[in-house]
Amino acid sequence: MSRPGWSTTPGWRRPGPPYNDGLAGPIPRPHRRNPVNLSPIGRPFPRTPWVVAAATVAALGLAAPLLAQEPAKAQAPASAAPKLVLVEETKNVGTVAKGEVIEQDFLVRNDGKADLHITDVKPACGCTVSKYDKVIKPGETGKVHLTLDTKAFQGPISKSALIVTDDPSTPQVTVFLSAYVKPYVEMLPYGFFRLQGLVGEEVSSEITLASDEPDFKVTKVEAPHEYLSASFAEVAEKDRIAGKGARQYKVTLTASKSTPMGIPQGVVRVLTTLPKQPELQIAISGSIVDAVGVIPSQVTFGTFDPKEGTMTKEIDVINRNAKNPEFKVTGVESTVPAVKAEVKPIDKTRVKVVLSVDPGLAKKGPFDGALTIKTNDGTKSELKVGLKGVVL
Repeated sequence: MSRPGWSTTPGWRRPGPPYNDGLAGPIPRPHRRNPVNLSPIGRPFPRTPWVVAAATVAALGLAAPLLAQEPAKAQAPASAAPKLVLVEETKNVGTVAKGEVIEQDFLVRNDGKADLHITDVKPACGCTVSKYDKVIKPGETGKVHLTLDTKAFQGPISKSALIVTDDPSTPQVTVFLSAYVKPYVEMLPYGFFRLQGLVGEEVSSEITLASDEPDFKVTKVEAPHEYLSASFAEVAEKDRIAGKGARQYKVTLTASKSTPMGIPQGVVRVLTTLPKQPELQIAISGSIVDAVGVIPSQVTFGTFDPKEGTMTKEIDVINRNAKNPEFKVTGVESTVPAVKAEVKPIDKTRVKVVLSVDPGLAKKGPFDGALTIKTNDGTKSELKVGLKGVVL
């Protein structure tokens, strides 16, 4: 009986590649659960000794380069990088005079193998950074220069600055600058002038300068604007503020009648004989307002239809002049005939003006006019209020 697929004709062989010509014995069958001995076309590989040896050599040849690479990875040197080292993190300069400018250098050393780049320095409130070394070579030391103006501080202070670098291990560090700010000259009752008054009147503010320094004297004062004037005088012993410096001076700042409306700004310079505090700068604050004010200064009715009813708006007229306790609104005039006004006194400091649009007089289209409010105040007898709207 012949095998399946075999011919009984003498000299005939099974077609196909000679994976097994039948001379080596029966064709081995692959295990159904582990068919690893199948050829690419599904026929079994012959298990001849030379095939096994060749496969073993090939496997060893492929594995050899991989084994050779492992030691190379373990022996690869670390990449060069910068390393930031702060020579001194905190600096305390001790006691300084109020108004003195503190300047200090913080040293930054590079202990790495690559250039250290300082990309930014961010100072906290009060400090400024005038300059710093942006690139520090390996083994070298750079500087970060900080400046601290103490004119706005008093007593113990501590300010900081954040240094940002490209050090992968320490990208940011903080340095601290501390001091004790001593006011060799004390300003009383507070450290600024406050000018509060009305347009067209003269107002003034006073500050007392006190010091225990025996050689303290005020030599000169300077105001920042032409409409402001400053003067000084030594305080007599009987008029001195008790418990304060043995030597005291009074500095007076006066705003003339020509001072414009608004918030006064600037500083008064005071020169002294003290080497530790030769100059003081005293800020100016306050408010100069009109004797009579109006809120709002512009009335907008918007778009409205008179057929839907009367539209009303209100205006507050405010009296700020304490010298005119009998304040009154004496009259109201409108350049828009359809806008009518009614005056309603509230008290001695406030009068309400109610505006309404008369439907019978309103003309279609936009209107743009003004309202004139008359008062009995001698410094502000008239006030102007804008009027706008659109009648449908």
